[in-house]
Amino acid sequence: FGITHEVDWDFYPIMFLLIGMFILLPGIAGAWMALNLARFLDRRAFQVAAFFAALGCVVCTAGWWTSRPITDDLLETRVLAVLDQLLQKTKFSQDAYLPSYWLSTAVLQWAEGSVSLACFFTLVLLSNVLFFGMLSFTCTGGLYYDAFSRVQSRASVWGQWEWFRASKRRTKEFKYKPGTGERLAESLWWLRKDTRSLLVKDARMFWRDTTQWGQTILLFGLLGVYVLNVRHFTSQSIRPFWVHLIAYLNLGACSLNLATLTTRFVYPQFSLEGRRLWVVGMAPMGLAAVIRIKYWLASFASLFITLGLIVLSTYLLGMSWDRILFFASVITIMTFTLNGLASGLGVMYPNFKEGNPSKIVSGFGGTFCLVLSFLYILGSVLMLAFGSPELSWQAPSQVWAVLSVGGFIMLSAGFGYIPYAMGLKRLKNFEF
Repeated sequence: FGITHEVDWDFYPIMFLLIGMFILLPGIAGAWMALNLARFLDRRAFQVAAFFAALGCVVCTAGWWTSRPITDDLLETRVLAVLDQLLQKTKFSQDAYLPSYWLSTAVLQWAEGSVSLACFFTLVLLSNVLFFGMLSFTCTGGLYYDAFSRVQSRASVWGQWEWFRASKRRTKEFKYKPGTGERLAESLWWLRKDTRSLLVKDARMFWRDTTQWGQTILLFGLLGVYVLNVRHFTSQSIRPFWVHLIAYLNLGACSLNLATLTTRFVYPQFSLEGRRLWVVGMAPMGLAAVIRIKYWLASFASLFITLGLIVLSTYLLGMSWDRILFFASVITIMTFTLNGLASGLGVMYPNFKEGNPSKIVSGFGGTFCLVLSFLYILGSVLMLAFGSPELSWQAPSQVWAVLSVGGFIMLSAGFGYIPYAMGLKRLKNFEF
């Protein structure tokens, strides 16, 4: 925005301060909501009120965003009238009482040279940040300890309901029945029992950690929403060049999300065993077999998501089945490569002193894994795109296509197999 409008140098530090103040307001609001939710979530009246409030918000939002259909006569006569009708439900974003309005107005006025008006909205934003920030610093201490005490002292937020207490009484009897994970693992009859047990343990630990599957749903959920809407803004893209360009961009976005998740979840798996690693190492199956099982479990679990997204996106783009198979094969190789890279580096750069996965990832090994993952994705996507006949700047050549695919396979082997093999080799001389 600054380069387009040719603003002065003072525009950039001012915008840095404005955005820094602006992001404090939703942070303060989120902190208050989290504390009050933790304090009162176990109350039956609060649960009922929250449920009906959420349901009412969904109904009101659906009714609010329902727009009137545009007639063909209106499309042929006036374009501005059509835009006004499409955007009439978004006028609330220009309300003068919204912090986003203060920020956007200050940015626009400063870029246009109206310093006095920009300073006014900057002071409005600053006064609100100081006021609500002071309330948070002075009033949330007692709320935090009260909420923390209530969360740690109650067994469940559903304890106010009789049906929940009755179900807990029925399950108090200790029975030796296998759980759902064990029953599902028994269907994998071709695997050894110790392998099935480790699979159940890792899957159960992943499910119990809300931050892990919550971040996974958030990242790939947003990507899935984008993929489902690809057909709407590509309906006019009849040229193969643009269709294939979007397909390669989708491949890059999906693989980047996968790299984030493998670095965040797969890399610290070896380190999370902590000082109990010697127990796993003394098991009959061996420590190398444990790493292999973790690798294959993470690879197939992530492949289920990435392969589905790529196949769906290429299908919605109207590509032929041979191209769909090509992109599916590429994302499959990239999935196994990124998981192999994260697993191998996790063994070579362990951190047994930390029990928090976020701190493990923020170290040298996690940063190195993330950088290598991004370099691998960048090189792979560019190599495949340059070798694509539809995106080539010259006449289509089978030689370029074969060279790009061969280079991609060699690059994948270098980034995936070599770190994974080096990690397994280090386990042979690993000292507990």
